[in-house]
Amino acid sequence: MKTFTTILLVGFGILYCQGQEQLKLSIKKGSDAPNFKTEHMYLLELSNLGSIASNVSISIENKECANIKKSDQTKFIQELFDNKKQSQRQQIVVPSGKSVEFYIKLSRPNGSRLNTWNCSEIVAMSKEGKIMSNSITIETLIPNSNNNN
Repeated sequence: MKTFTTILLVGFGILYCQGQEQLKLSIKKGSDAPNFKTEHMYLLELSNLGSIASNVSISIENKECANIKKSDQTKFIQELFDNKKQSQRQQIVVPSGKSVEFYIKLSRPNGSRLNTWNCSEIVAMSKEGKIMSNSITIETLIPNSNNNN
């Protein structure tokens, strides 16, 4: 009976560890641009908490903002840049125990409606499409400068 309990506990421990995200995504620096600017750059950091290197792609998608009517939302253009602000493919290699910095540029299209919102979700994914990190959502308001006092 003790052997069975031990095997069961080890099995649950392995499943628990495999279910844990090995990569941690965080915003290292927000945009310095004023809200009325059409482009905003964010410095993000992807940390590998695991024991092996991870080869992942960065997914950036427009998501529906919670508690905001769909008609009050605008889709943005999202781009990925390396830490030198050079255009980069979505693929990133993060060595074990290390972190990699990169930039996300969010741009609103010309003619976007004012007083609308955008929610852009960023996450690291494996080649097979498995989510490998926590997700981060950046909420952006397209302000109407006429409403400011």
